[in-house]
Amino acid sequence: MVSNAVIIGIIFVCGMDASVLFDPGSTYSYVSSQFAYFLDIPHESLGTHIYVSTSVGESVVVNQIYRSCVVTFCVYETRADLLLLDMISFEVILGMDWLSPYHAILDCQAKTVTLEMPELPRLEWKGSSVSLSSWGISFLKARHLVGKGCLAYLAYVRDTTTKSPTIDSLQVVREFADVFPSDLPIIDVAKGEEPRFHRCGSSFVEAKLQKRSLDH
Repeated sequence: MVSNAVIIGIIFVCGMDASVLFDPGSTYSYVSSQFAYFLDIPHESLGTHIYVSTSVGESVVVNQIYRSCVVTFCVYETRADLLLLDMISFEVILGMDWLSPYHAILDCQAKTVTLEMPELPRLEWKGSSVSLSSWGISFLKARHLVGKGCLAYLAYVRDTTTKSPTIDSLQVVREFADVFPSDLPIIDVAKGEEPRFHRCGSSFVEAKLQKRSLDH
């Protein structure tokens, strides 16, 4: 579970908006598999394995890296080497290998990140003030709980406040209102029988369309 005291927000990474976590407790920086799919730069093998400890006590093996990724911080371009990590909560995690070289100062109370680099103006960025939901859990924790035998349910959620679309909402129906019948025939299908379709309705529509094209 991610604490509400962390600093998160949207940062421009490799020309795209990315949800970023600034994590001084992480030695390295990471990019999610989903976000990395859209990167227009090649990744390479580390030549060794790095074991990353997760919040649920598991270790994940990391061995791929995207080098010198552009991280735009307050219009200033910085660079980060991002390890490929299968994570859901964030698209990018910026750890100490990025925070330290850029002299980053984190204020978790104010949710700000300040870069005080020599010979450059002071740069301050403010993260999101939205509190994380207390009922949310990460993908890794959910997988861990399911592996321990906890039940998981796949829920289908539908917004009942929105109206279902009608046939009149289709543009082609509105443009050819005189072609489509106002009432569509109902097909009764007995149990065990296959539905039989009649072409009378479609023939009627085709004839109307042909007539309309001739009139024009």
